[in-house]
Amino acid sequence: MSRSDVRDVGSSDPGVPPCDTTVIGNAADPAINRDSCGSTRIGHRALWTCRDSQPYNSNGVPILPLWASSASWSDFNDDGTPGLKLYGGNGARDPYFPLTEDECNDNSAGACDDGSRYAIWPDSPPLIVSTVNNVVTAYTWIRKSRINPELYGFSLSTNDPDPATSLYKLTYELGTSDPNILPTVTLVNEDFWLYGSIPYGAYGNVIEDDTAYLFGQPSNGVVSLAKVPVSAIEDPSQYQFWVNSTWASSMPTIGDANISIPNVSAGGQGTYYFSTYWDKWVWIGQAGLSVSANFFITTADSITGPWESPINFYTGRTGTYPLGAYSLQAHPGLNPDGASTNEIYISYTKSDDFEKTELYTTPLIRIQWG
Repeated sequence: MSRSDVRDVGSSDPGVPPCDTTVIGNAADPAINRDSCGSTRIGHRALWTCRDSQPYNSNGVPILPLWASSASWSDFNDDGTPGLKLYGGNGARDPYFPLTEDECNDNSAGACDDGSRYAIWPDSPPLIVSTVNNVVTAYTWIRKSRINPELYGFSLSTNDPDPATSLYKLTYELGTSDPNILPTVTLVNEDFWLYGSIPYGAYGNVIEDDTAYLFGQPSNGVVSLAKVPVSAIEDPSQYQFWVNSTWASSMPTIGDANISIPNVSAGGQGTYYFSTYWDKWVWIGQAGLSVSANFFITTADSITGPWESPINFYTGRTGTYPLGAYSLQAHPGLNPDGASTNEIYISYTKSDDFEKTELYTTPLIRIQWG
C-alpha cells in the first residue's frame, strides 16, 4: 500500500472533512484493459461494469478488438476488504450491454461507416432492486450517445447532445456454479427516455423504502430527480418528478424552471448513496468535465435537499494521456459493513500513454473519515 501518488487535502484545508487515505492498488483484470468501472455488491462478490475494454497482447499492450462495455467480478478478502483482481465473462469479446442494429452493431465498438461511433457507456453501476427466489434483479440506464469521428486519437463531441436513453435489465441467480458467468443482460426499451428528454437514472440512482430515486443530467448540466416504485421501473408512466419543490406526474423538459436541486453534485460524474453511519445522503465525484482526480463531496439530510456546497476532499495523480483522469466513482458496496461504517472506497480512471497506446488503470483508494 502506498500514499506516495496522492495528495490528501482533508487534513489541512479549511472546510474540508478530515480523512485518512490509503491507496489499496489497481482494480484490474490481467487479461482485459477496462475503462471507467463502477461497482455494486451482488451476494458475496462485487459486480463491476465498465466502458471501452480491450484484450492485452503478450507485451501487456491493449490491442483490438475494442468492445464498448464489459463486466467482471471481484472477490472480498477474508477480512471483508475488497480484492483487486477482476475476472469473469469467459473471455467474451462482445459488449456487455448489447448494441442494437441501429447502433452500428456489426462490430463490438459501435463504430459506424462515417467514422462516428455509438458510445454505449454506463455512467453508473447497476441499481440492485430485488432478490427473489435467489435471483437478483438490477437495472441500468445508458444514453445512446453517438460521438463524432476521432481527431488526433479521441473525440467526445456529438451532434446529438441529448440522445434517447436505453433501459437494460440484469438478472443473476445466486449460487451459479461457474464463478465466471456474469448476470444476464436484456434490453427492456431502447428508447425508454425519448430523444431530447432528461436521462433519469443515467447520472445516478439509489433505493430507499422500495422506491428508486433517479438522477438525470442532460446537456445543459442541470441535475434533476425522479422517483418510481421498484416494482414499476419498466413502466415510464409510473414515474414522478421533482418540480417546484414537490412531486409531479408530468415529466419536465430540458430547460424547465425549478427542477434543479442546488449543490446536488459538483457537476461531473459521481456516485450517490445513503450513509447510515452519518444518516445522510452523499454524493462523491468530480467537478464538471474535469480531467483530473479532484474528488468532491456533498451531503444532505433529504434526497431532495438542501445539499451542502460541494468541497474537494482528495486529489489523486493524473495520468500522462490528454484525458489523464476521469470517471470518479465511490463504491459503497465495497465497504466491509456496507454504508454503516465511517469509510468509503473511491476510484477513478487513470489514463496513461504506454508505447503510444492509451492504457487505463483504476486506482482504488480507501477513505476513512476523521
